Amino acid sequence: MRDFIEQYLSTSERYYRSDAGPERMRAAAVEFQAGLRELMSRTVTGTDPSGYVAATVSLGGKLSRTYISPHAVRDLSAPELGEACRAAVAAARTTAAETFQAAVGEFPERLTDLDPAELVRRRKV
Repeated sequence: MRDFIEQYLSTSERYYRSDAGPERMRAAAVEFQAGLRELMSRTVTGTDPSGYVAATVSLGGKLSRTYISPHAVRDLSAPELGEACRAAVAAARTTAAETFQAAVGEFPERLTDLDPAELVRRRKV
């Protein structure tokens, strides 16, 4: 994904002012959007420390599935079961954030260190 972001940025910078630029930028944007959508739909699973509850979330953080072991119902009180569910979802979301960060990497400096007023002056927005 990191390579894809760099490719998109170089394509958009290269074709910004050319005659073929808008069509190539649109194609690059569509491809970027599809790649991001695919990345965000990936799922990861996390469990609570006791292993009674497992939660699956997308890399976007959306909870998609929860598994509660039959032993959890027998062995845990209602507040303990609630805490186990919360811990499993938190573990899954932490893993999702780490996985997303590893796939995307740090945002390129040219995206984070730009002054919005300068972009408007250069008519890049």
